[in-house]
Amino acid sequence: MTISNYKEIAAQKLAKRDSSFKKEWLIPQDQLPSSSQVKDVLKFPIESGFLTPLEIEITESNALEILANIKSKRWTSFQVASAFGHRATIAHQLVNCLSEVFFDEGLQMAQELDEYYAKTGELKGPLHGLPISLKDNLNIKGHQTTIGFVGFINNPIQFEQDAVLVEMLRSMGAVFYVKTNVPVAMMMPESINHIYGNTVNPFNRDLTCGGSSGGEAALIALKGSPLGVGSDIGGSLRIPSSFQNLFNLKASSGRFPTYGARSGLPGLESVLSVNGPMSTSLDTLELYSKCVVDGEPWLKDGKVVEIPWRQVELPSKLTFAVCFSDGVVKPTPPVTRALKHTIAKLLEQGHEIIEWEPKDHERLANIITEFFLSDGGEYCKKVAKLTGEPFFPYMEMYNTSKELGVSKLWELHAERTSLQKQYLDRWNDTAKKTRSGKPIDGIILPVTPYPTAENGKFKYVGYTSVFNALDYSAGVVPITRADKDLDLKDEDYKPVNDLDKETFNDYDAEKNHGGAVALQIVGRRFQEEKVLKMMKVIAGAVDTEHYWK
Repeated sequence: MTISNYKEIAAQKLAKRDSSFKKEWLIPQDQLPSSSQVKDVLKFPIESGFLTPLEIEITESNALEILANIKSKRWTSFQVASAFGHRATIAHQLVNCLSEVFFDEGLQMAQELDEYYAKTGELKGPLHGLPISLKDNLNIKGHQTTIGFVGFINNPIQFEQDAVLVEMLRSMGAVFYVKTNVPVAMMMPESINHIYGNTVNPFNRDLTCGGSSGGEAALIALKGSPLGVGSDIGGSLRIPSSFQNLFNLKASSGRFPTYGARSGLPGLESVLSVNGPMSTSLDTLELYSKCVVDGEPWLKDGKVVEIPWRQVELPSKLTFAVCFSDGVVKPTPPVTRALKHTIAKLLEQGHEIIEWEPKDHERLANIITEFFLSDGGEYCKKVAKLTGEPFFPYMEMYNTSKELGVSKLWELHAERTSLQKQYLDRWNDTAKKTRSGKPIDGIILPVTPYPTAENGKFKYVGYTSVFNALDYSAGVVPITRADKDLDLKDEDYKPVNDLDKETFNDYDAEKNHGGAVALQIVGRRFQEEKVLKMMKVIAGAVDTEHYWK
């Protein structure tokens, strides 16, 4: 690229995105809620008067309901695509969640699906007519993928081929219409970059939507999409899902295809990024996961393991280990309340609960960070230098770190492998503590210490990144929302380290009021089917299966 002014390049890209919106779907600026006065905008789309009754009915439905109504010809694919395009536009006006916008293309895809159905009497595939939004790391032919880097604007002008996952979903009848905002290189816990700016949280617009799949989560929470696909290398699916009270599945690497997605750290093999679904509906997650695996992705992506979708039957009474704190950063009061409430409800239903000692969590989280920085930040610095864009404070370590060296990297690999074995042994040893004499079924713990952090105050990913190091399956279940009257700070608490002290001092019950509070359920490697089943048990116990109804 020859232009060195990153602000000018970014401004041109931003203007192009903004020109892609359909004028008839935009709400006049003076009729939008004031960001300084209205924090919670979750209900605004349906209360605004700008959506028709049919658009509301469609966008309030989950994926299974949408597919059933298209199949019965109650709705057309075009009507569904139009409804979600309209609502996605409103969502964006509220929280700034979209990056690539191509509504006309989505409507054309939907129209072609309707014509195919009318002509043949057959659905194109199991996702016929279902709108699916995509995080801006998944390449779609004919479009750009910037992953928040100004240096990737028009670089290339457009991708000529779909990512494997996109190609699979397209062949199943999915409709694509938007991609969603991410942080620079997808390596920050808040979704901000020099192109599109910051995406905020629809639960409370003073709070972050999280990262790196933050734009995706904010869009889904406002029901501008019934199903989105994000990615996770240290918590990038689970953190934004928890901050928007969404259901999410993070699979083990090799279960879902990733080939053809753009990476912020290409070539990093020490820890692998995984794709996964996000939705307001657990049934939607299961539908998506089964469809992708049934599509035999191992024939299209050489890193996918050939494991067909399995039917899992859980015992009537499960045994969970619970981790109230990892010993590094204590969760804030809303998260602790959510944990206690969930455990109490599970005990009421006869499930067994034991405590989990978070041994090696801190070391595993630190190893993950060393993996991320193992090239000395060279790749990120190279892309940033294309336009001269500066690093955000969250990314400064990529600007200052030193290359690790092969010998040291191998040592870290060996240490991580040893810790994986020790963790598995401790999991198996829980059989000595349980009533059943069998190991625990899963671990329940926070996703982050925060009930959604204030913008600029997210400082710790240790609760999620440890399971990227272990490559375990994990899911997120919405539990409640922060309450300024219930979630008061314990002024007698004595922090155990500087980071714990910062988190304790940053928490403000008033400012965090209304923030989403979700929990993480973890299974062992490749236990995606079991994790989904356990999520249903937890959601049923705390009565959040209908959270979004």
